[in-house]
Amino acid sequence: MQTSTIHPQDMSWAELKEFVSAVSEQIKETRHNLEIFRDSCKKSLEETRLQMQETDRRMQETDRRMQETDRQIQETSRQMKETDRRMQETDKKYRQLADQFTSTTGHITEGILAPSAIRMFKEAGFAIDRCIANLKKSDHHNQAGIEVDLLLIDTTQAIAVEVKTDCRKRDVDRFLEKMPRFKTFFPEYNDKELFVAMAALKYDRDAMQYAKDNGLLVISTADGDLFTLDPFNRATLKRF
Repeated sequence: MQTSTIHPQDMSWAELKEFVSAVSEQIKETRHNLEIFRDSCKKSLEETRLQMQETDRRMQETDRRMQETDRQIQETSRQMKETDRRMQETDKKYRQLADQFTSTTGHITEGILAPSAIRMFKEAGFAIDRCIANLKKSDHHNQAGIEVDLLLIDTTQAIAVEVKTDCRKRDVDRFLEKMPRFKTFFPEYNDKELFVAMAALKYDRDAMQYAKDNGLLVISTADGDLFTLDPFNRATLKRF
């Protein structure tokens, strides 16, 4: 199908006016559409610009918050380190105070026990006539040593007494572990039969029976007396 071309010279004056009017309307409509499109583009560009500004603002805010979070993390870490340091200092001071208290209480206990120990063991059948407190000796070559809180002596026998404020099973074990070295450090007592005893103001659960089962003489606070020697079977006592 061929489209015929309209030539203005072939038109009448009325047709020409109608043709010009139609073209003019098309031009107006096209211009109007172009204006709408331009306005739409401007609006879209403005919206995009505002969105980009908002995105940039949010990114800046996020960055600021991240920096603040990082600062808070660093501050928290610093505070935790400071808290840990103070806790270590407090723990060290507590241990020092606890050691001082235990040492002081132990010395007081030894001071109270020593005067009555000779009488207590004599009444139990031991011919004790001397009491030595805080017997110590060390070997400077290997830094080993031994310490006995009280040593009760007669002509043929000796009793080494470990004094504790609060006796636990591990105290019994440690005491027994060191006693085989006693006569190595104190050969002057080689001719004596050596017994061992545990004295405490308080025994943890089962610690007293544990000491007895391991052949120790047990001194405790009972029956209204400050210290008393618990009943024992001489045949089962541990000797060194």
